[in-house]
Amino acid sequence: MRRITLLVVLLAAALTQAQAPTTFKEGVMAFEKKEWANAERLMRETIAGNPNESEGTVQIAGAWYETYVPHYFLARALARQGKCAEALKHFAESERQGVTPAIPDFARHLNTRGGCKPAAKAAPKQKEIGAFEVPFEDVPVTPKKKDVVVASRPDPVPSKPDVVPSKPTADPVKPQQPSREQLEMRARLSAAVNAYLRGEYDLATRMLNDPFADRTAAAEAALFRAASRHALYRIGGEKDATLRAQMERDLAQYRSLRPGARPDARMFPPGFVALAGGRP
Repeated sequence: MRRITLLVVLLAAALTQAQAPTTFKEGVMAFEKKEWANAERLMRETIAGNPNESEGTVQIAGAWYETYVPHYFLARALARQGKCAEALKHFAESERQGVTPAIPDFARHLNTRGGCKPAAKAAPKQKEIGAFEVPFEDVPVTPKKKDVVVASRPDPVPSKPDVVPSKPTADPVKPQQPSREQLEMRARLSAAVNAYLRGEYDLATRMLNDPFADRTAAAEAALFRAASRHALYRIGGEKDATLRAQMERDLAQYRSLRPGARPDARMFPPGFVALAGGRP
């Protein structure tokens, strides 16, 4: 599944943008301004509108995008106000939905519960009764007196310890977390797809002009760049030879990066799919 198409991720991001209540953007901005009570109110309204966290991103301002995780932001805002009981509930809900544990920056605060994480319980103390030691709340054992040495008896054969230390086990394999560069790349591609879906073809083309280091991302960028130029070419009456040549170069790059791949006919118009080499 590692080769799952990036297009699906981008479509999810576009849907998230459309389904995110406007209060999410306002709540994130309030959180960044450390207006905790205001951020709490706005995130509660956001959750009332759509409580399902998503890997898709939401544009906050300009090139600033945030993953749609309202329970996480509400939990941190509550923790900042000392409302730990409720903060822990929303941290748990965010963890249950599974988006924040996959993002390193979010996972760090999730693990500490914003400072509300309960402290580990201390080891039980032992009671001392007279000259004997009895484990507190443990299974009763025959007590032994302290510091008693009997010279006339041989040393007893050491008995097996009650608790045998377990062998160290290998650390579980942790899933590979996306790097900051990958997250920024995903955000840029998501923003460009949103622009294409809104019909802002010039903007989508400009956003996709910068190179992408990832091969799959570069292929998807070339495809959406070609689709945007194809739309502009059709809108202009199919007269701009330069635009047509740029579109064909984009498609050639897409084919070289993803040989045999076909554009999704549900995403692009039939004419473009046929031109790209897919089936209309």
